[in-house]
Amino acid sequence: MNTKIKILKNVTIIFILIVTSLFYTVSAQKQVYYSSDWGEKLPSFPNQLILKSNVVFVHEDMTMTCDSAVFDTEKNLINAYKNIHIYQDTLHLYGDEFFYDANVKVAEVFGDTVTLYDGKISLQTDYMVMDRVAQTVRYTTHAYIWDDENTLESQFGTYLLDTKEFEFVDEVILQSLEAKIISDSLFYETKTDVAHFLGRTDISTKDSVKIYTSKGIYNTKTDDAILLKDNLIINDSKQLVADSIYYNTKTEKSKAFYNIFLKDSVNQIIAYSQYLEKDEKDSLPYIYLTKDLLLQQIEKEDTLHLHCDSIWIYFDSNMNAENVYAYNHVKFYRQDMQGVADTLFYNLKDSLVYFLGEPILWNENNQFTADTISLKIDKNVVREMFMYPNVIIAQNSDTTTKQYFNQISGRKFKANFSKNKIKYAEIQQQVKSIFYFWEEGKKNKKLTGVNIGESSKLNLYFEKGRLKKMTAVDLPKFYLDDNYRIDEKEKTLKGFIWLEEYRPMSKSDVFKHRN
Repeated sequence: MNTKIKILKNVTIIFILIVTSLFYTVSAQKQVYYSSDWGEKLPSFPNQLILKSNVVFVHEDMTMTCDSAVFDTEKNLINAYKNIHIYQDTLHLYGDEFFYDANVKVAEVFGDTVTLYDGKISLQTDYMVMDRVAQTVRYTTHAYIWDDENTLESQFGTYLLDTKEFEFVDEVILQSLEAKIISDSLFYETKTDVAHFLGRTDISTKDSVKIYTSKGIYNTKTDDAILLKDNLIINDSKQLVADSIYYNTKTEKSKAFYNIFLKDSVNQIIAYSQYLEKDEKDSLPYIYLTKDLLLQQIEKEDTLHLHCDSIWIYFDSNMNAENVYAYNHVKFYRQDMQGVADTLFYNLKDSLVYFLGEPILWNENNQFTADTISLKIDKNVVREMFMYPNVIIAQNSDTTTKQYFNQISGRKFKANFSKNKIKYAEIQQQVKSIFYFWEEGKKNKKLTGVNIGESSKLNLYFEKGRLKKMTAVDLPKFYLDDNYRIDEKEKTLKGFIWLEEYRPMSKSDVFKHRN
């Protein structure tokens, strides 16, 4: 029994010590120290102390100075007036009036101009609330913030004292050396000068580039922007949309990822891809596109649809396109012309497009093949066509059976176009030809003969893109005979293959790779 009593006594003593310790801790936390040149108490308000001249309050690690104050010693409340200066660690607050509740450690600062300094950061407004427990300073009226290089403005905001970070809402304006940012909601790290966008954000650069996003990051030191949602960049006549974009507002270098849409309204070009790189200020400005790539050149009467694995577009110093390189599985479709190749090179200065790597072009019912094919373009219209060497031009002479093909071969070829249709052509050096002649019947065509010939040069005349007449030059050798009299080997020129299966018949066909 005595043992139980001793245990109960010990527990009681420990409990009293804990409670006493907590009481003294709380009391110590509430203790406010003060000093002044003059002070008095009024009989009607015995708990309120009036202090004047060189007034100083100290609560834990916070110090406040002012010209005069009323201190309620029972409730631990302070009302201070004129030349308010609060400092705690690196933080300094200035204002005209101050209210402080030492019980909850919340201070309110008022004034025509309330100023906060913390390291390199300065903030001015007319009302602030400092919560020393939450370690925050809040304002609810328009504030102006600045450091060595950036300025910010917002209607509402919170400054986090421990991390030196700002949380802004309601039309925040951030002005750096390279850009002006307006955002619905913004988080700013003063240590790193990095801003995080959490709502609709508009960015304008000093080079008049417009950037729109609803989620992203901007580093005011490096001028790097990372855009993560609802992204759009407008630079002169160009528009860029993508799921995510990296963009430097100073160098104008950019990278874009997934669901990319690029539009050049001046050149009427639209591009789609999954990856993009762009540099408009390098010594050799360029745009690079790859993955699920589709390039469209819009025209009033027709549109070019081009697909390949990757494409490079190089510009001059005025951002006028100079060269275009497209490679691997190049395939394009227009209503009046289609083509495939392994590589495409377009020199805009010379207005020449080169197709390399087993190129094939189709125009109307004509199939063109050669080691190299080039087109001369003027105002998005084909003017001339060149092929060399191993040139072969073919037509399906009988579309019902697909057994008889008109064929011409040679070493060099040149053609003139009118309204993107071949009008006149010349083929030279070791020219050979095979043509089938038909007699039109009421129900069916009848094959009447085959013309096989050789010459040094052949002039070809077309009507509405179809061959209507040809003239042989320099000792031509031709003979006409019945089809059954001619050996099958003589009916096919060396190197001829009918390649209609690779011909894109619609814009969606450009994504079908040839074997």
